[in-house]
Amino acid sequence: MNTFDLQIQSTASDGKHSPREIVKMAQELGLQVIAITDHDTIGGVSEALMAGGEMEVRVIPGIEMSVEEHNAHILGYGVDYKNERLLEELEKFRQGRIEGARAMLENLKKNEGFVVEWEDVLKEATGGLVARPHLVRAIMNRPENKEKLGAASTMHDFFAKYLTDDNPNYVKRTHISAKDAIALIRGAGGIAVWSHPAIHFRGKETRGAASISQTDYDALENFLKELINWGLAGVEVFNPSHTEDDMEFLQSTAVKYNLLRTAGSDFHEKGDHPADPVSGLHSARTLGDYETYGFPTDDIVLKLDEAISKNTSTC
Repeated sequence: MNTFDLQIQSTASDGKHSPREIVKMAQELGLQVIAITDHDTIGGVSEALMAGGEMEVRVIPGIEMSVEEHNAHILGYGVDYKNERLLEELEKFRQGRIEGARAMLENLKKNEGFVVEWEDVLKEATGGLVARPHLVRAIMNRPENKEKLGAASTMHDFFAKYLTDDNPNYVKRTHISAKDAIALIRGAGGIAVWSHPAIHFRGKETRGAASISQTDYDALENFLKELINWGLAGVEVFNPSHTEDDMEFLQSTAVKYNLLRTAGSDFHEKGDHPADPVSGLHSARTLGDYETYGFPTDDIVLKLDEAISKNTSTC
């Protein structure tokens, strides 16, 4: 049983559970340390910290920032969630997400014939930040779309059919560069860590009649070296979207470049989630739901704490 989870999304972004509900879940599961890492917002941190104090669950303030290169995500740990510059930049991201979501909504109405209004989306996006899952839930909750949805009965199915990055319904918004994201995290007193690195360098390879997932480790390492030059301090080794081979590679790479290792479930919603048909991997079913395949994790929180403390003392 994992006792910590350093990547969790709440209703402040595209998660289904409020920060308080997440802390309660962590307490019930016996998790001692969690990090709230919502997409491009720190809106859920204050509530989680308050709940953590009441329930004796330690909460690390965090964020997950979407960056331009490779559609990658950069985690920030120990950030000052009241930092004015960070808050100003995040408000710009929020407005960009709204513009992109509105455009995707119109595409889904025009191109696919779905019945849905912007007000339906806002009912789902209770945290103020709008993301693709909110669009999907809004559409799936309208009874007029039941027949149109057909076999696309889950969010996973909907994404695969209508909202992948290469689908004409998808609208690519402008992201911050990885270099600037790392600088923003560090400027707010945080430690920058690359989130689930392998998924951004994974392709499909056909062997006989089957398709398998294959990670381009050379390309991954080349980008990692760029991130390190910009101030990256760690990599997320343990994550449900990583295979055992991915973890073994990232474990050795962390040692090679003297990087922090982190572990997180990337939790969004409690319940069973379908496995990816190619990789066989599935999204986290609950908090702390990630494999370690026997790799040691006992020092992960300790070393992250040391890095945060050192960074804070020098800011």
